[in-house]
Amino acid sequence: MRFRHSRPARARLGGASGFTMIELMITGIVAAIVLLALITMYITSMQAWERAGARLALQRNAAMALDSVMFDIRHGSRVEVGGGSTSLTIYRATASGDSVLAFYQLVGDQLRNQHDTVLVDKVTSLQFTSPDGIRANVELSLLDDLGTSALDGDDMTIYIESAAVCRNKSF
Repeated sequence: MRFRHSRPARARLGGASGFTMIELMITGIVAAIVLLALITMYITSMQAWERAGARLALQRNAAMALDSVMFDIRHGSRVEVGGGSTSLTIYRATASGDSVLAFYQLVGDQLRNQHDTVLVDKVTSLQFTSPDGIRANVELSLLDDLGTSALDGDDMTIYIESAAVCRNKSF
């Protein structure tokens, strides 16, 4: 009696009968790592997008408030700083005398105008200066506590300054 040695099934089928359990586990682990990396990149990019949007909104709000103040200064004939440099009165010369064109002041953390309209909030510092009553400088800082209030690293601060000259002449 002769014994024949049979070849393994894998060899009979040309060596391509399937994957071993270890190969499947390694492939699954690699796929999970790649998927986790993609999800992490997506979440990080979305957080960066949100922070950039919040910073842009903060800058836009500061610029719009400052533009409003500068517009009124340019249309006035003189300015007067008061309230510890946190209020500004803009006068316009008329035939009957000076009249108040606009008034701005810091109330809490809000910059408000003469109509008590909030131009911008989250103000951490505001300083009006005028060396001669004709030129006016405005320095404005805003702070937005976006993330965790206990962490300073996720806060955004905007500092913006501008200067304008009253253009209307007195009568």
